[in-house]
Amino acid sequence: MLPYIDLGFIKIPSYTLMLVVGVIAYALYTYFTLKKEGKDIRVIEKAFIVSILAFAVMGITAFLFNSLFHSIEEGRLVLGGITWAGGVVGAFPAFVILTHFIIKEEKGSEIEFFSLVVPGIVLGHAFGRIGCFLAGCCYGNIAPDAFGVVFPAGSLAAHAHHGNLSTEPSWPVYPTQLYEAVFEFLLFAFMVVFKRKFKCSNAEIYLIAYGTFRFGLEFLRGDDRGSTGLLLSPSQILSVLLVVTGVLIILFKRKVIFKNLNDKLALWREQVATGYLYKVESQSTVYLNDLDKLFTLYKKGAITEEEYLAKKNDILTKL
Repeated sequence: MLPYIDLGFIKIPSYTLMLVVGVIAYALYTYFTLKKEGKDIRVIEKAFIVSILAFAVMGITAFLFNSLFHSIEEGRLVLGGITWAGGVVGAFPAFVILTHFIIKEEKGSEIEFFSLVVPGIVLGHAFGRIGCFLAGCCYGNIAPDAFGVVFPAGSLAAHAHHGNLSTEPSWPVYPTQLYEAVFEFLLFAFMVVFKRKFKCSNAEIYLIAYGTFRFGLEFLRGDDRGSTGLLLSPSQILSVLLVVTGVLIILFKRKVIFKNLNDKLALWREQVATGYLYKVESQSTVYLNDLDKLFTLYKKGAITEEEYLAKKNDILTKL
C-alpha cells in the first residue's frame, strides 16, 4: 500500500496517478489502433468525443448503482462511491448509441467500432486496479499467510479485518486488486495477439470474460460494496448482466434474435459504403439553404407571399 508518492515538494495520490496512466493508455491505444485501421482523422476525433461522453455516463451509473446497493444495505438513502461493473453497464450502451449519432461513418457498425477500443479499456482498467492496491481499497477477505497481503494500520483493510483497531495492521488478506489487474493484462494481451481474428468481437469477449472473472472474484472480496437483498453480491448481479449482454450480442450477430434490426444495420452499412448517407445530407443542406434565401427574398419584398409559399412547399416536398 502506497497511498501517496512523496516527491519532497509534492505528494501525488497513487490512485489518481494510476487513473491518469490508465486514461493515457486508453487514449494512445485508441488513437494508434483506429489510425492503423485506416480511420479518417475526423472519425478518430469523434471517437474521443464519444469516449469522453461515455466515460461521463460510466461515472454516473457507477455512482448510482453503488448508491443503490448501499441504500439497500442501510435501509436508507446513501449516496457515494462507485462500482466499475455498474459503470460498464451504463457506458457500453452509451458508447454504442453515441457512435450511431455522432460517428456517422460507422453507422451500422457501432458494436464492431466499440470492439476496436475495448482492449484500450481493459488496459486502462488494469492500471486502475493497481491504483486500488496502492490506495488500499477493493481488498479481499482474510487469506492464508502464503496468499495474503498485510495492509498497514489505519488502512481500510485494517479497520475491516483487525477488530477495527486503527493501531494495528490488517490480517493477511487476498490482494484481489492485483488478481484483477493481472487478469486484465492477460486479457489485453490475448486481444492484441489474436487481434486479426477477434478484433470485431472484443465487445462480447470482454463482457463475458470480465463478467465471469468478476463473478468468481467476488468470493474473495472483503470490502463492503452494499447489498442486493439476495444471495448474490451487487457485483455478481452486475456481472451476470454483463455476461448475458455478451451472449445476446453473439446471438444478435448470428441473426438468432432481432433479425429486423440486423437487416437495418446491414442497410446502413451499405449506405455508408456507397456514400448514400452523405449524398442525402449534402442535398438536404442545399435545400435548407434555398429555404433561407427564399425567406430573405420574401422579407425584402422581392417576391409575393403567394410566390414564397408556392416555392417553399416545392422545396419541402424535396426534403
